[in-house]
Amino acid sequence: MPSPPLVLLVAYRLFGWRLGPAYQAWTYDDITRRGYTLRQAVPVGLVVGGLLAAVFAIRDADPRRAIAPVVGVVVLAYFLRRALRERALRQQGLSPDGEADANWFGDEAGRRSRNISGSILTTALVLAGVVLLAIRAS
Repeated sequence: MPSPPLVLLVAYRLFGWRLGPAYQAWTYDDITRRGYTLRQAVPVGLVVGGLLAAVFAIRDADPRRAIAPVVGVVVLAYFLRRALRERALRQQGLSPDGEADANWFGDEAGRRSRNISGSILTTALVLAGVVLLAIRAS
């Protein structure tokens, strides 16, 4: 069961990239193994927390105020872990028993396009949220 290279792993963790058939077994194991929510939340929390702290510092707001939203998201993710796991399986084109959706895995160009557009949209939404929180904090 090959694990993805670092660049794909980062894209998978931060943006939910769909890894495709070469990593089907690894992806299913990752999503269904204990601690999935924590493995997803920690990198995202660190990146978003860093962005929040930087924007708060630029706006002369107390960067420590960035802690509460990040901790809140991590705690919420803990309580929603089952739903997040099911969503992650669907997003990766996998059924609860690990079977792949043939249409999803057969469409390499479509998956690549969705990965890129999803990453752009995710980045825009996170940056907008960070800016709004920083503006409200000052």
